[in-house]
Amino acid sequence: MRVVIDQELCGTTGQCVLTLPGTFRQREPDGVAEVCVATVPQALHAAVRLAASQCPVAAIRVIESDAGDDERASADPRALSGGDRAACRERPT
Repeated sequence: MRVVIDQELCGTTGQCVLTLPGTFRQREPDGVAEVCVATVPQALHAAVRLAASQCPVAAIRVIESDAGDDERASADPRALSGGDRAACRERPT
């Protein structure tokens, strides 16, 4: 599973970060959400789906598998890069 955030649509509410802080963070200084992992571990699948469902502007897209070339081509590569994992753990939101 992978997860992508439409950063132009993000409403900066931080719901995703509150739900799953090790997977999402809010960037400084604008508060737009970012994804901290390239691939979501199996143990977090339900929590990522919950975070996506709670996004008030539906800016989070869950990609269930890597099998679809169409999904891979259309996804924002910056959101899939894995971000700065250390910053996700260390930086408060």
